[in-house]
Amino acid sequence: MEVATIRIQKPAISSEPFKVSLSLTPELMELEPDSPIASEHELKLCKTAEGTNLTGIFSTLDNEEQSIEGWITHKMQCLPVYNTQYLKMKEHYLRSAKPPRRVKPLNHIVKNYKPVSSHAHNKDDCKRKDGPKMLSKDNIMDLLFQAFEKHQYYTLKDLQFITKQSVFVLKPSSKT
Repeated sequence: MEVATIRIQKPAISSEPFKVSLSLTPELMELEPDSPIASEHELKLCKTAEGTNLTGIFSTLDNEEQSIEGWITHKMQCLPVYNTQYLKMKEHYLRSAKPPRRVKPLNHIVKNYKPVSSHAHNKDDCKRKDGPKMLSKDNIMDLLFQAFEKHQYYTLKDLQFITKQSVFVLKPSSKT
């Protein structure tokens, strides 16, 4: 079966590269009509840069001996021609890549959460930052007397917990 036709056009100016095009046959295009492919392609020739690693072409004989056949001196890129057939192929590819959107019925109630500006963990942080409020000396004395009415002695930590005041407020000052 014939697969494609290659056309090589000589350039008008000798310094320009040859123009090479590849056209696929209609018989090949009809093999899979469901998946369209571009039938016109442009082949661009470019010389490999000097100093780069050359790629060799090897052949293997029946007795496993390898021999070098030649070196690759040109690189060729195959690019589809931008026409209506190419656009149809791209559209088909993009439509098949994305799953179509579907409506899905809901069997249960979806909870909608309202936005909250002040979350619980933010409130805790604010409490820690602010710390306990310092009470007046009379209020502290009242709390201490109430505590000592229940028990005869307390540790400083217990008094700190009862009054919710810092150690510096509860300790007597050494100034007279």
